[in-house]
Amino acid sequence: MEEELIEEGDQVVFHREGWSRVFQIRRKRQVYLDKTKLDVDSLIQQPYGSTFEVDRGKLVKIEEPAASDLLLGEMSSDTGTDNRNLLDLDSNQRMSKEDIMKMKDEGITGQKIIEELIENSETFKMKTEFSQAKYLKKKKKKHIPIFTVMRPTLRLVLDIFSKDPSKICYLRADSLSQLLSYSNVMYGSKVAVVETCQGLVLSCLLQRIGDAGKIVQLIPSNTNAVCRQIMDYLGFSKFMENVYSFPLDELSSLKDESNFSNFDSDEKRETITPDKVGVASEKYHHTTSDENCLGGGLESLTVTPDDNVKMQDSDEKIDGENLTSKLPEGNGDAKTEGAKTDSGMQMEVKKLGPNREHQRQQREKRLKEAGAIIREKLDSLVIACKYNPTPILIQMLPYLHPSSSVVVYCQYLEPLVECYTSVKENHAGLQLKLSETWVREYQ
Repeated sequence: MEEELIEEGDQVVFHREGWSRVFQIRRKRQVYLDKTKLDVDSLIQQPYGSTFEVDRGKLVKIEEPAASDLLLGEMSSDTGTDNRNLLDLDSNQRMSKEDIMKMKDEGITGQKIIEELIENSETFKMKTEFSQAKYLKKKKKKHIPIFTVMRPTLRLVLDIFSKDPSKICYLRADSLSQLLSYSNVMYGSKVAVVETCQGLVLSCLLQRIGDAGKIVQLIPSNTNAVCRQIMDYLGFSKFMENVYSFPLDELSSLKDESNFSNFDSDEKRETITPDKVGVASEKYHHTTSDENCLGGGLESLTVTPDDNVKMQDSDEKIDGENLTSKLPEGNGDAKTEGAKTDSGMQMEVKKLGPNREHQRQQREKRLKEAGAIIREKLDSLVIACKYNPTPILIQMLPYLHPSSSVVVYCQYLEPLVECYTSVKENHAGLQLKLSETWVREYQ
């Protein structure tokens, strides 16, 4: 089997112990790795999984055995029996920080710097063999930056976002695997997804459906400003033909097929936006401790609609909250902002030019196709967002096939309890399950 080579334009992961970052490979591009500026031109046409050492701002390829055995020869033959008489004092190291910085400025390699540190250490030879190995590993990590260049995967991306888990709604690998398992998404499935996880859930679903399925991403409003950063990392942009965007405030128009031609108008319709459904992270922040959020206080809900259960109309009130908003009634003064006449639209088309007009037509076409997919009923619904999921779930239930799988994820308990209660009281599904994904990391 031929090795996969790094090409210009590829996204790659620079990985080392406890640290990972994603960069796009471009010629004559310089990046910063651990405060070191280096050129990535040398990575092009190198196989994935190669190991590189940073030497004077350049990446030098080294063999993997050489990287793992580096500095093993520096282990002292004289070792102590224990460390009971060793004291952690600054005077144990005769080299100062200024001496080390001077050596780096002169271009002396990290290997030579570590040799000098060992020679000028008064306690190194008195340490046990295990302590010497630990000391060398620590100094090697600091003075000899070694990176492995890898192809981005979902697991590596999760490790990268583990430094700032709030960007992916504190979604861990175990929670994500349960979410995908409950969703029952497979090759060729038609799925609707609502997510605010930088495109993480969307990428996982896209990986499962292959090139035969369809995904409709429900967005808060009629806009293309959707963050799909992780999709770019994984190189899924070429599969965007299978991903459609559909605004939540246009769901009511699916009942009237004639409204498809008016998707790009600014006329006010039924709206499900963060302002209406509420942001769960803000609404329930005072009831959930930060410790629970970071330590795995995550819950998921699985709902399976029954064949013989009649779904309620989306305009029915649930828990006193009306899921729909009617058009404003009144005189001519109550005009929708941004409404345009036919002549005004023609003038705007001329101003935009042929390219912008073509983009607008393509956007309308994609919007119609997304609406048709939803009308034909979906196989699964996945919600993993910071919004209150209850209004979105109730609004989408009529567009699911009987016995479809529905999964709702939230980092807080209260939105899921509200969602669970609403579905239970209205007999809108079977096999309801409210679970918490709890984990404790070993030290």
